[in-house]
Amino acid sequence: MELRFKLNYLFQGQNSPFLHAVDAGYFGDHGLSCTFVEGFSSSLVTRALVDGEADIGFGDVSSVFERALRTGETDISCLVPIYEHTPCCLGYLSDGKRLTLADVPGSTLCGPNGDTSARLLPLLLKRNGYAPDSYTYLGVQPEERDRMVASRSVLAATCFDATLKFAMQMRGHDTTALDFLYFADNGLDIYSGALVALNSVLEHEPGLAGKLHAITRQAWHDCLANPQFGVDAVIRRSPDMDPEIVRNQLTWILGRQVFPGGAQPMEFDLNGAKMADTLECATFSVGAEAKRSPEGLPAEICRN
Repeated sequence: MELRFKLNYLFQGQNSPFLHAVDAGYFGDHGLSCTFVEGFSSSLVTRALVDGEADIGFGDVSSVFERALRTGETDISCLVPIYEHTPCCLGYLSDGKRLTLADVPGSTLCGPNGDTSARLLPLLLKRNGYAPDSYTYLGVQPEERDRMVASRSVLAATCFDATLKFAMQMRGHDTTALDFLYFADNGLDIYSGALVALNSVLEHEPGLAGKLHAITRQAWHDCLANPQFGVDAVIRRSPDMDPEIVRNQLTWILGRQVFPGGAQPMEFDLNGAKMADTLECATFSVGAEAKRSPEGLPAEICRN
């Protein structure tokens, strides 16, 4: 069975365990083959699956919930949560003072259109007692985002920490003073990046969901034990990449987001606070456009 896999971004350290899974033969061991489609944002993976661009992907959980609420359809499943600690944040150059949410009202922020953190920031502000629309937001290309942060033309950029930090390094910007205001540290720790799949694809191959569970967990634990697996997988596909940057990005997300407390089973807690916050994010974003109740949605969509 041939699977088209939509990545959350370009071939980089942050998604390299999935590339390693192909190179290690894990898909082939289960009678599967896999080709990758580079992405731009985890929030846009849901659209790619619905539009027929891919069968599975490294996508954003709240985006899947949003689609279900807007359409009333549950045609995409979330299979394996990748991040134990969400990388959603504001990235900024520090002058020695830590950025707080109180600094956001009246400020100018930037980020790529469709950015996951940009979608969630209004709810984060509301939860902390600030007006959700109290700032100016500039939707820009990643290169312009990096330049604006480096030149301090904006207060901060909405981002995933590893994406901004290492993209700036690859573009030659000094990241010595780069710091992050994490949403999770301000009361909004959600399920963000996960392995997602079209239900029509899962139903076509009996047992496919279980195979994808096993492949994903094995690959990420492999790279935790030996990050060089991920580095090699990226360099095979993008030989011009700096191996040191690839390694640093991979080890950054492994230690900070995926396995912050060490190896763990990578499973959804359907009844936990993190799942409730994830659903609230989607409900807040959809608002009056919702065609169905959020009740019971996590159990319909998330398959451990």
